[in-house]
Amino acid sequence: MAALGPIDVRACWVHEGQAAELVRELKYGRATAAVTVLADAMAPLVPIVDLVTWAPASAERRRSRGFDQGELLARAVAGRTGLSARRMARRGSDTPQTTRDRAGRIAGPSLVPAGRRLRRWPSVLVIDDVSTTGATLRAMAEVIRAHGAGDVFCLVATKATLRDQGHLP
Repeated sequence: MAALGPIDVRACWVHEGQAAELVRELKYGRATAAVTVLADAMAPLVPIVDLVTWAPASAERRRSRGFDQGELLARAVAGRTGLSARRMARRGSDTPQTTRDRAGRIAGPSLVPAGRRLRRWPSVLVIDDVSTTGATLRAMAEVIRAHGAGDVFCLVATKATLRDQGHLP
């Protein structure tokens, strides 16, 4: 399967200041109340789609946090927009993007399809908390297109600037 080129990613905010702090609190401080603020801001940016999914956290991260922040955001955004949310991928390895060097981050995570194959080529929105290099979102788009999705759109709470990409937690 050929790698996808650049993808269009909608973001509520640049990954800095209070927005970055909200994402960090959700991911590392277990402040699930941040989901309300983030999802409220993300919902108005949702394009017309058939289905919502999320970029999955590794199994190790899910266990240590007690939740998958991408799933919480995706289900909250879907609920605000009247859409269905569905798991469409899982991590093939437990190496988090945040522990990789720049080359590893650009290569992206190992993802595999989850659940039954899609029918009728639905348009899908991929939700994530933060985009640094875009590699996770490109990997998601590739996996879910191969699993039957038509158009794939991406929406994140925050997006790093080029100067920040090597310095994010």
